[in-house]
Amino acid sequence: MKTSSKKRNALTLKILTYAVLIVVLIYTIVPFATVILTSARSAKDAVRGPFTWPEEWSVIENYIEAWKIGNFSKYLLNSFYMMVLTVFGTLIVATLAGYSFAKFRYPGRNVMYYILLIGMMIPFQTIMLPLYFTLKSMGMLNSLTGISLLMIGTGEGFAIMMMRSFFISIPDSMIEAARLDGCSELKVLTKVILPNTFPAWTSLIVITAMGAWNNLLAPMMYIFDQNKYPIPYALYAFQSAHTTDYQLLAAGMMISMVPIVIVYVAFQSSFQNGLMAGAVKG
Repeated sequence: MKTSSKKRNALTLKILTYAVLIVVLIYTIVPFATVILTSARSAKDAVRGPFTWPEEWSVIENYIEAWKIGNFSKYLLNSFYMMVLTVFGTLIVATLAGYSFAKFRYPGRNVMYYILLIGMMIPFQTIMLPLYFTLKSMGMLNSLTGISLLMIGTGEGFAIMMMRSFFISIPDSMIEAARLDGCSELKVLTKVILPNTFPAWTSLIVITAMGAWNNLLAPMMYIFDQNKYPIPYALYAFQSAHTTDYQLLAAGMMISMVPIVIVYVAFQSSFQNGLMAGAVKG
């Protein structure tokens, strides 16, 4: 009887688990499928509602028109520049700082690390004005490079915490063996540590790239030239005070998603492993 009861409980739990997963799957897929279908509708068909099957198709025309009206050729380059600079800057700083916090012993190390963690709790909205004057004093207002440096600085807290957790999981014996073999600290980092950081890097690349690609608030605050705006700004071209071209807006959303989806697909094989890197000891 006990065995039968345990089997029923296990079966019930399994059914509930699958039911929850199915609900989450539907919740995730339906909005995405709606955007895809809307991007393929004609202008007349788009007003019928997102949950109806299109009667008139206008796939190629919508994407070509959305590309031209949204000026995606320029905004894509702006976003790509900011994303690449932000990712590289974040990787360099987070790797060096995370390694320092994880493997070196010096006065004030823990204090500096906890101050860094406290900084993560400060909302961006509360420091927008000080950052404005900081960028102005550096001569980097209305600059894509200035926005990239800002995103590097505001995102380093999480990045350093993640890299530190990963480096803690690397055995100290590996580092000591390299030092005994005569390796300098620079060689230990470049020859021993960095070759093993790819799982953590892949996750950090995806997370940082997504944040930089989708960032609109900072560019809108500190960039005054519309030609320097990132790709989220392109979606405003399909909305006016009284009307919205839903089919073009959906096509524009699909265009804006493609590059970041490519980044995720390129690194997805190591993404999950990177997220779990150092989770036990970190």
